[in-house]
Amino acid sequence: MNHRMMFANNLKYHRLKNGFTQKQLSEKLGYTEKSVSKWESGKGLPTLELLVKLSEIFRVSTDELLFETNTHHYFLGIDGGGTKTVFKLVDENGTTLKTIRKGSSNPNDIGMEQAISLLDNGIKEICLGIPYTKITMFAGISGGGLTGENAKILHRFFEKFGFFAFDNGSDIENLIFLAGQARCILVIMGTGFIVYAINGEKRQRIAGWGQFFDEGGSGYTLGKDVIAAVLSASDGSGKDTLLTTLLETHLGESTEKHLAHFYQKGKQYIAEFSDLAFLAAEKEDPVACQILERNMHFAAQKIQTAAMTFENPQATIPVLFSGGISEKHSVLFPMIKDQIKNANCQLQKLEGEPVDGAIQCAKTIFKKIKGEAIS
Repeated sequence: MNHRMMFANNLKYHRLKNGFTQKQLSEKLGYTEKSVSKWESGKGLPTLELLVKLSEIFRVSTDELLFETNTHHYFLGIDGGGTKTVFKLVDENGTTLKTIRKGSSNPNDIGMEQAISLLDNGIKEICLGIPYTKITMFAGISGGGLTGENAKILHRFFEKFGFFAFDNGSDIENLIFLAGQARCILVIMGTGFIVYAINGEKRQRIAGWGQFFDEGGSGYTLGKDVIAAVLSASDGSGKDTLLTTLLETHLGESTEKHLAHFYQKGKQYIAEFSDLAFLAAEKEDPVACQILERNMHFAAQKIQTAAMTFENPQATIPVLFSGGISEKHSVLFPMIKDQIKNANCQLQKLEGEPVDGAIQCAKTIFKKIKGEAIS
């Protein structure tokens, strides 16, 4: 590595570690943001006077800026969902260097080519200036699978970066590490819906077969049910509902006129209307209440099925929820709990961000290779 790239890597590391944006650092130096960007891209070096000033700002020696004294290792976690994909880069001390968010990376929703393009851009953006050989990465991608063709294609894609080490799998892997429990049920209730029974090394998937086959529990099914209820009310086959006013005010036109847009924009767009079910239910709209109850009945059935896979379902089983819909847990949990029979399920919101589970996966990969204790 030449001196410019060595300095570029060290500069970016210390800037991020100290929490400065390029603009903030340029203001401290009395230089332009463009100059800092140029140095970090390896296209130039600062003057000796500026080098000294940088060492004072970062409280490091000039050698630590100029030479290969950076023996740090980095961990990149990626959590890819049906709505958003989060990239997070941390150093070996657990300091977050950067977090970025992009759109959906589920290849089943947007196609493999578009998913790879998004992941490629995100990785290059967050790792800019840091050699891939110093990074261990784990990517848990919705629709990425634990096995199968999608997992293989993504594995070959990640391989091209030349990471120190990496692996990829389903987004459920992120939650398993985040939960840190050997015996639990994990529920993702976001744009899609999926349940996993975790019992030591044994994992059993319940539901989560996609919008064509799952009948409830997700943002998509809630949004679809809202739209269907409004269409039924408009053609006289269904009951009048407050959902009509809420939906058509949001759309700015009749639901029937908007019909083509629902089909063109697809699953993620339809899921955006799930919130209307909660708004109408708060005002005791019977149609909206029935939509929530029907969806939570489906969720409860799948959770109970998962509970029955355990040897002793009467012993307390933590049921940990993640995903945007689960943010409404104060409304949803009582509905679900009332319908779970013959099992002692303790429903709770999973604390923390799924991308942090991906970081833990990456650290575990590193430890297995290096045999070092990484916190």
